[in-house]
Amino acid sequence: MGYRKPIVILYGSETGNSEDYAYCLSRKLRYERYSLTVCSLDEFDLKELLDINCLIIICSTAGQGEIPRNGRKFWKFMLKKRLPSDLFSHLRISSFGLGDSSYPKYNSAVRKIHARFLQLGAKEFCMRGEGNEQAPEGVEPFYIAWEETVVSSLKAQFPLSTNLLPVPETELLEPATVLKPLTQNKALDTEKSSKMDAIERHMDHHSQMVTKFMVLENKRLTTEDHFQDVRLLKLKSVDCMLSYEPGDLLALYPANDLKDVNALIELQGWTNIADFPLQIDGPFRAPGGLIQNLTLKSFIMHHLDIMSIPRRSFFSLAWHFASDQMEQDKLREFSKLNGSEQLYDYANRPRRSILEVLQEFSSLKIPLNYLPELIPQLKPRLFSISSKPDKSIIELTIAIVEYRTIIRRLRRGVCTRWVKTLNSGDLIISSVIKNQMAHNLMNDRPIVMIGPGTGIAPIKSVIEESIVRAPSRSLCLFPGHRYSNKDYLYGPIWSQLEREKKLLVFPSFSREGSGYVQDTLYKNKNLINRLIVLENGSILLCGSSGKMPTQVRLTLEAIFAEMNHWTEDEAHRYLIALEDKGNYVQETW
Repeated sequence: MGYRKPIVILYGSETGNSEDYAYCLSRKLRYERYSLTVCSLDEFDLKELLDINCLIIICSTAGQGEIPRNGRKFWKFMLKKRLPSDLFSHLRISSFGLGDSSYPKYNSAVRKIHARFLQLGAKEFCMRGEGNEQAPEGVEPFYIAWEETVVSSLKAQFPLSTNLLPVPETELLEPATVLKPLTQNKALDTEKSSKMDAIERHMDHHSQMVTKFMVLENKRLTTEDHFQDVRLLKLKSVDCMLSYEPGDLLALYPANDLKDVNALIELQGWTNIADFPLQIDGPFRAPGGLIQNLTLKSFIMHHLDIMSIPRRSFFSLAWHFASDQMEQDKLREFSKLNGSEQLYDYANRPRRSILEVLQEFSSLKIPLNYLPELIPQLKPRLFSISSKPDKSIIELTIAIVEYRTIIRRLRRGVCTRWVKTLNSGDLIISSVIKNQMAHNLMNDRPIVMIGPGTGIAPIKSVIEESIVRAPSRSLCLFPGHRYSNKDYLYGPIWSQLEREKKLLVFPSFSREGSGYVQDTLYKNKNLINRLIVLENGSILLCGSSGKMPTQVRLTLEAIFAEMNHWTEDEAHRYLIALEDKGNYVQETW
């Protein structure tokens, strides 16, 4: 008869990457003719775990090794002590983690989930896989290798009927979603109404709760002659009282630039249907809900990430839609598992967007119903809140992303480009996202805060709230910037607090000869050791991921070893112990 039960793929995702990979795997297994269920960890009915035989989990790691928000209810159940050790003895599992090795608790979430299933009796049908965002080609090569193993293991251990052959890869699977432009209705003025429609959303129980905000201020913090435009975005809630703590995040729901949207519509020949009301039949779930008065144009503008870098899954579907044989062959080549290097050179290295790919492959015409499968959703962007808790006001510190690629094309971040257009009085929607980052840091013990660049954003919130809650607390700040007179974010505030003896500040200005934050830390090793080791203080490190967190960590270990006559291993273990107690917190992005 062959295996008949559905294979369940569950994802835990903060920004949507794990969700994308979950659907990528499901598409691959649909071609193998497996029946599938795909949803987030929290959406899955826990009772059904007793009725399935095969489970695959794809999960990212949040914050300090935490389970993503859409998996915490699931994880709470898994941690119940009364669960019998043979509860999942019928279950065969595999998992894949999306991680970033610049974080100390690299891929911690998927490791915890996987280990807990094994504790409760489950067995692996395939080894756990882990992807590293810090690798030269990102997560993709790790995922590809794991996917191959998953497919071969499933075929061996859960074979389908012998007379059931895989769907040929030259065939298209039926689209999961149907888009119906209601051309019998009156066309809408999308360009005129889109901004107001975007703040009114059709919510369902899967949607993130959103709050309406008015823009109070959107000003540049860096000087005009500085290469980096960093903004203070000040917002006021207009429909509810806010509740947030230092370390919490705000999710912004951006929109694509209208010129890019119109370029795509014209390229695909959709101009005559772009402004009619659009009906969506199928499982399309938009974070924050679909906007009201939906048209094809507003759907692309607010819900599809046309400026994202295409993944292999894009090309595995796109080649079907190219009518030119040479273009079809090239697109298909990028979709191959062994074509990662060519794909990286074409898409990732020059940061090509999906729109640019469609412009370069002119014979590629997308059937409307495949649009939601081909182009990923436009996800909300998360920013650390930089103001102290308030019932109505939120401040963000946002670096505008704008650079030239190796092929000299100008790139602008979709969200920060949109932020730049916001004016005082504009209405937008956002969601406050709870984050446990600073949970253990809000006390009266000393704290050393290290914040290069916009890493200062969550630190500002911690400082301002600490002054209110514990006025006598020892606050020590190590900001890092290029110039004292161009990009010293919130410099006047720190100077004022230092004059008031509420804060110790040790800035680093790398282009003025004072080195980087790790150099300034070492110069103040006596102070660091006293506050942390002798006075039982905490450390908060915020900023960009990559080399910086590792260099800061090594510097701290060197300080502790030297000042306390410890070995390198003893200093290393001391820092790990600080982490485990929640007294060394790293928030990098």
